[in-house]
Amino acid sequence: MTQIEYNFTALLAMLPTENGGRKKPVFSHYRPSFSFSSKQHFTGEISFPDLDTVLPGMTTIANVKLLPATNIRQNLKSGDAFTILEGNKLVGTGVIRHITSERLPNPD
Repeated sequence: MTQIEYNFTALLAMLPTENGGRKKPVFSHYRPSFSFSSKQHFTGEISFPDLDTVLPGMTTIANVKLLPATNIRQNLKSGDAFTILEGNKLVGTGVIRHITSERLPNPD
């Protein structure tokens, strides 16, 4: 089975600590899990092109790279919403702004 990869830019909103978000900031190469309207979680990496540090409660633009997975949706698109998780703890939300690259399986 071929694995699917996505890279995209997104608007991220990290939850404030008082609303259940992280207590500490995140930095580029942060590797949480992502969920796209399902119970499945996908690992990815976030980088922040314009910031060194993102504090709880902040909203920013980020580059997201989803690590290869065999069971991720093949139709992610601009405007799709997702959640950012650490284990089962919700720490942020996001909306895809632009798919920068995707590698989908070749039809046989």
